[in-house]
Amino acid sequence: MITTEERQLGRAKNAVMFYLERHLIVPKIYVDANWDGHPLDILAIDRDGVGDVHAVLIFQCKYDEGNLRRDDTHYGQAINNLLDQFSLIEANYKYIGIIGSFYEYPALAPYTTLKLQSRYMAPPGTMAKFFSPDGLGVVGLLAIDDSHEDEARVRIDRKPERFRAKIAKLADEYVQHHEPDWEIRA
Repeated sequence: MITTEERQLGRAKNAVMFYLERHLIVPKIYVDANWDGHPLDILAIDRDGVGDVHAVLIFQCKYDEGNLRRDDTHYGQAINNLLDQFSLIEANYKYIGIIGSFYEYPALAPYTTLKLQSRYMAPPGTMAKFFSPDGLGVVGLLAIDDSHEDEARVRIDRKPERFRAKIAKLADEYVQHHEPDWEIRA
């Protein structure tokens, strides 16, 4: 039997796959992918496996038990850890998916403001980690609301910007050796 956290993660992965299917052109989507030695929750390769590579890491917000508010210390540490992981992952687009109700935390869009660092108790230096060191690329944020019984929903809170990544050969090899979990068949 699966735990509640495993069920939430599964629903979140389905919601992200549906989001990517709607926003990409004929993607091949892989769940729990090992991309060049790095585990990803979702890997999508656009244009039937020959386009841009989209990498997604997902985490579950934790809440203080007494007041049901988000645990901002855990939140900041989780974001920081995922950004560290993304610094090692080659992909054209990178996203952090955050499982939690849209209404339980404020919009996360103003990631360019310094206020956010103290507001969300993110460790020093976290804000700069959203941006590529060469200036080409920004990690995006997906808010995943699993509070609805009918379906989990995804909202983009920070649109990703394209990273420089020379990974065409890696993508070709991956598509050749791995069966997608979700693809559009004509």
